[in-house]
Amino acid sequence: MGKTLADIAREIGVSTATISRVMNNDGGVTSETREKVLRELERLDYHPRARRRSVAMKNTDTVMIIAGQLNNPITLGYIDGIRAQLAAEGIRSVISLTDYDSCTERSFIEYAIANRYTGIFILNVVESEPLIRLLESSPIPVVLVNRYLRALDTDVVTVDNYRCGYMATQYLLGRGHRHIAHIAGPEGSITCRNRTLGYIDAMHAAGLEVDAKDIFYGDRKYSSGFEFGKMLSAAPADERATAVFATTALMAAGMVDALGEGGIRVPEDISVICNDDYSKDYMPYPMEITCFRQNPRLMGRTAADLLLERVRKPSIPPRRVVFPPELMEKGSIISYTTHH
Repeated sequence: MGKTLADIAREIGVSTATISRVMNNDGGVTSETREKVLRELERLDYHPRARRRSVAMKNTDTVMIIAGQLNNPITLGYIDGIRAQLAAEGIRSVISLTDYDSCTERSFIEYAIANRYTGIFILNVVESEPLIRLLESSPIPVVLVNRYLRALDTDVVTVDNYRCGYMATQYLLGRGHRHIAHIAGPEGSITCRNRTLGYIDAMHAAGLEVDAKDIFYGDRKYSSGFEFGKMLSAAPADERATAVFATTALMAAGMVDALGEGGIRVPEDISVICNDDYSKDYMPYPMEITCFRQNPRLMGRTAADLLLERVRKPSIPPRRVVFPPELMEKGSIISYTTHH
């Protein structure tokens, strides 16, 4: 069996998208790289399978939305907003799930580039050198939703996640809490890291140290919140945090359920605040947890508008739209001084 395009890309040390651009005589490739690719294709006598023009033309009316999973109501809101806005323009959306795997993420991006999609929306992203190289050379627009890349400027729609973490912790401090624990997200997620950094900075600004045991790194899922809730339940009452800031609503919900099984009440025993709303639009039994609300559908529509503008005006500078956090008080927090 002959070598595939992916095999050749690995040998040369470039992306399949770069090889595709060379074969199609597109721009964005240095002369040195172009010559290297052409030499290797000639040496291997590689002839790509012809693509029917009708199929290629259809892809100009298609975008790819890349997400980790669909178990997060916020993610579903982003997708709804993007799809609705683009459908009005006659553009279809293909949803691709990565299970938060960076190699899978890059393979979807390469596929969209090779098949000349209108653009790509990335709803989760693991920053890495291969990803940066791939996006730097992408001939089609890429919009990041609620995350950004430190090493690359691209169009972004996001919430100010640092402020969410800072303001959530500050809110608990203002209600008299001093021992505040934090359920963080994966350390590889810049969105979650920013929320955690906001929590740490707010604690330090109040003159409080952050004990490493008070930060639990979860995976954004209900199960990891439940795991932390079990740990919190098992801690001696005089050593237990009086309040918790959770970086996602799903983890907050898992923790609250575990605390309930352990006989610990929210908010009577532990106050809870989380970063996003446990949305009634997607969850059959929403938790009433104080949170910083996002408007994911609006953010999705805004991301779609950025893509459409980028298609019309490819040379305009990258834009970043940042939505401010909005507090929703739902009764999951009481003042520490009133119940201890």
